[in-house]
Amino acid sequence: MSENENPSEFDKLKARSASFPDSPGVYLFKGPGDKVLYVGKALSLKKRTSSYFNQKGLESPKVRALVFQSQQLDFVLTADENEALLLESNLIKKHHPRYNVLLRDDKSYPYLKLTTYEDFPRVLISRRPSNDGSKYYGPYPNLKLREIVKMIYRYFNIRDCDIDIDGQAEKSCLSYQIKQCPAPCVGLVQKQAYGQLVKRVQWFLEGKHDDLMDHVKGEMLKASERQEYEEAAKLRDLLESISQMQRNYAVLSPDKKDVDVFALAQGLGKVLVSVIQVRQGKVTDHVKLTVENELEEPLEEVFPLFLRQYYVPGVFLPEEVLIPPDWAIESSLETWLTAQKGAEVKIKRAEKDRTSPELRPTSWRQDLMEMAEQNVLVALKEDAQRTNLLKEIQDLLGLKSLPRNIACFDISTLQGSFTVGSAVFFRDGAPEKGRYRKFKIKELEGQDDFRAHQEMMRRYLKLLEREGNPPPDLFLIDGGKGQLSAVQAVLDGELTGGYGLASLAKREEEVFVPSSSNPVNFRGHLKARHLLQRVRDESHRFAVGYHRIIRDREAVSSLLERVKGIGPTRLRVLLNRFESVKAIEKAPLEDLESVPGFSRELAHQLFKAFHP
Repeated sequence: MSENENPSEFDKLKARSASFPDSPGVYLFKGPGDKVLYVGKALSLKKRTSSYFNQKGLESPKVRALVFQSQQLDFVLTADENEALLLESNLIKKHHPRYNVLLRDDKSYPYLKLTTYEDFPRVLISRRPSNDGSKYYGPYPNLKLREIVKMIYRYFNIRDCDIDIDGQAEKSCLSYQIKQCPAPCVGLVQKQAYGQLVKRVQWFLEGKHDDLMDHVKGEMLKASERQEYEEAAKLRDLLESISQMQRNYAVLSPDKKDVDVFALAQGLGKVLVSVIQVRQGKVTDHVKLTVENELEEPLEEVFPLFLRQYYVPGVFLPEEVLIPPDWAIESSLETWLTAQKGAEVKIKRAEKDRTSPELRPTSWRQDLMEMAEQNVLVALKEDAQRTNLLKEIQDLLGLKSLPRNIACFDISTLQGSFTVGSAVFFRDGAPEKGRYRKFKIKELEGQDDFRAHQEMMRRYLKLLEREGNPPPDLFLIDGGKGQLSAVQAVLDGELTGGYGLASLAKREEEVFVPSSSNPVNFRGHLKARHLLQRVRDESHRFAVGYHRIIRDREAVSSLLERVKGIGPTRLRVLLNRFESVKAIEKAPLEDLESVPGFSRELAHQLFKAFHP
């Protein structure tokens, strides 16, 4: 909705703001269907919300877009600023408003999860930290976490199963036989003794390697004195592994502090974050994150909101958070961090100038901040290159807005059978797999690519409406002019505010837009076309993969009808072993006979079903 379309709505919101109390609280801009667009906090609700409706506030295109998309403005009073901060954070997590500062949620940020809520904890890889009583370590986008988990289970002697432990199991598993689990399942270790094993894991994950090595050396000597040489050798290997890891870490803090160092840089509609993780004085990892910042709020305002999403409950908190020297951060943030950790957390500023006479000749804090700032500047340069590429695509296709969000659509069929569609989603040139969607085409009999695209697009638009997501900046269709025209007819009927549309034909790699019968000239813009091709290829891959799944399901149903004795459980065993029906068909008889739970007779029946 633009300002000119409904000025009375604007006046209503402005009057609503003027009636707000001069008190602390949280305010919410809401769009159609009560969809929360933005959540903010204020010491004075009246003064803060009024700023959105004055001339200075409306100079920002993003603020103007927020105001004129809103249909309601509500508030919640709080006792003080701290309570407002907490409520704002909770509402952002609950509603994920489009215009708020949001840590991008995708699969780039894995954590290690120690299930401390269990009597006998395990270590898992988790993508979504939650307040479930576990301890989380990370994020670790740069480490091979599966190898670290294998190392923990090999050397630290904790369980790797997911069964409920009551100590009453009939027998122990293989992990106990190879001495990689103390078998709490059969009651061979009690909770207190197991807790000592878990403590070693915590030291390892928290970077307390010196404490861990001292402990392991003592355990190794005791094992040697008991003449348990195999156990001593295992502990020796663990010492060597930890020593190897330590040799890879740069030592910057002489007093063995745990510190997280943050540097931020403003991009287009987002903030790039560089985090240097220091554990026990050693730099253990560098994390790059992206924060959505549609309203392009100042970095000092972005940082507290980002930090509340970064340090979710359960995530390991250091004793110190280091920020740039010129930032002014409210004291309530330090109070919140301390409450989260259950121990004191200090926010410190890096020194401004190491050449000042009052500073030491060398400052490890300034060294860390310079490292973080250099990393975020590199990320900013890379982001600027991606933005320039998107600007090229915008100009070439004649789009109204920068195509930060591209959705690409493809149809896959086998002569009109098992027809499916795919929609993949790219944000700033990178895939967001959490927003991939697949469709089984239901309204069509036979082969008709145009009608299949139309059905998929109608359903996709309804899905966006249900999810509360705006349309992408660019709808990209895998196909030529015919597919483009078919989809255009749907979009013209469903979207009134304009949209970006293009198609990319496979055969000649030509790009078409609705406004021209000739393909767009990409000569001299190969990188821009390559980006569109990469998006199209991903959509094709996703569609073909789903098509194969549907075909295999049909083959599985047919197989179950033809071979008596194969139910869901045995079928699952088969697919775990061979991965697909095609692989089962090609398997020799002796391989089928070796499948657990399959008798010789059943294996013969299965083989004959494929080879009459």
